[in-house]
Amino acid sequence: MSPDATVVIRCKDDERVFDCIASIDESVEIIVVMNPNEDMEKRLRDIGVICKHSPPGNLSIVSNIGFESASADKIIITDSDTIFGEKSISALIDGLNDYAVVRSPLRFERKDDFLSRELAEARDYVNSLPVVYTPGIAVSRTLPERIKGFLFDDAIPFAVDANLNFRIQQENVPVLYLENVWISHSAELVTHDLKAARRIGSGCRESSKRLVTLYPDIPETEIGYALKGVKRSHYYDLFKKKGFRVFLYQLLWDIAFYRGYYLD
Repeated sequence: MSPDATVVIRCKDDERVFDCIASIDESVEIIVVMNPNEDMEKRLRDIGVICKHSPPGNLSIVSNIGFESASADKIIITDSDTIFGEKSISALIDGLNDYAVVRSPLRFERKDDFLSRELAEARDYVNSLPVVYTPGIAVSRTLPERIKGFLFDDAIPFAVDANLNFRIQQENVPVLYLENVWISHSAELVTHDLKAARRIGSGCRESSKRLVTLYPDIPETEIGYALKGVKRSHYYDLFKKKGFRVFLYQLLWDIAFYRGYYLD
């Protein structure tokens, strides 16, 4: 008998995946999509986890391997550096009874490192917006047929969820945004976050070029603008809710994003 749901964990070779698995408080199928690592695979299989291999450096391919390997029709997608909050998995599964897409709030942890608080608050703001960003989303098996026939675009290695979110919005697929549960994300270093911002920028540029072929009535520049989470129109609200230092960090992040978008 197929499980009620599958949790797909995207993992390179991150030991934190064991903490993520330990936080799963429902009886579900667990699939870890990872780079080949004989020792880690053995330990994962010993606790009943299914392991799938993926090439490095492409989150779209990693996500699709997990989605296509799932036995269940309800699929939760997360990352190895996340921890499920109490009852968050149950809420994601229940939400798929009425919706094809469900998203949990994502909370970034903080360190004592430079700008750690500002980074976490900036990520908290973008995740408060009505966008379907991974990790921490649940999707129905039938979702791809409603959004141009695929879940993630294998040709897009970064900003893969921005591409997904755009198609979900364009095809008017209702999304359930959960409020009373959450998923925790490990604290990020500023250097890592800004490097990711640049990759996200280049991924959004590539996405805009590919999405315009699916939506020829929408100008490519408009698609590119839509793909970015925090837009210039959000700046005043961000400043008002999060303060001057978080606003400055968002500007720094945006500079890295646009370097990737226009220069890489």
